[in-house]
Amino acid sequence: MARGDSGRKVARAAQAGASGGAGERRALGFPLALALVVVLGVSLVAFARSGREATAAPRLGDHWHTAYDIYVCDTYRGKIVNENDPNGIHTHGDGLMHIHPFNSLASGKNATIGEFFRSFGGMIDDTSIRLDTGETITEGFDCGGEPTVLKVARFDAQDRFRAPQVITEGLDAVRYFKNLEAITVAFVPEGVEPPLPRAERFTFLETVDPRAISSGNSEAPTTTAG
Repeated sequence: MARGDSGRKVARAAQAGASGGAGERRALGFPLALALVVVLGVSLVAFARSGREATAAPRLGDHWHTAYDIYVCDTYRGKIVNENDPNGIHTHGDGLMHIHPFNSLASGKNATIGEFFRSFGGMIDDTSIRLDTGETITEGFDCGGEPTVLKVARFDAQDRFRAPQVITEGLDAVRYFKNLEAITVAFVPEGVEPPLPRAERFTFLETVDPRAISSGNSEAPTTTAG
């Protein structure tokens, strides 16, 4: 009888040991499965983000228009007249930036005013610009007794009363976010907000793109076109 009891005890012990091993495997399997889910989730998010960037507007085939002006201290400067266009962001000497990507170098996150300046052999960084004439303008010169700062102001061409977004850093990478914007590249004192592009720039924008409905802003600058 004792011998049978011992056999049963051994069998129960063996069964318990087997159960314990399965439990350990289950306990180990859960965190591994959880880690796999996390890794897959992160990968999917990264893939989706890269996909959005690759297809972000403006896309190949889009044709946007942005009115622009260059303002130095208290004076508007002339238009860019060089129409060179390697990638699809250009001007026709009309005071407009035409955003019409031919390739990925001028689409999505690469559709920037830096690309516009580079297209005609110019440049823009956080302190200076180079125009198609070869002239380089650098911030810091005196304007009414104060040093100038290079700023880029982004306006909505369809709502000119709205306060602009004023940017002072990363100017080469300032993106075009939608059709019918307006941009002023300005050298002004720290406390001065760049003005709207000249009124005739908006008039021409409305001629080129009829969706650019005038906001009736009677305070738009009216200086002579350059």
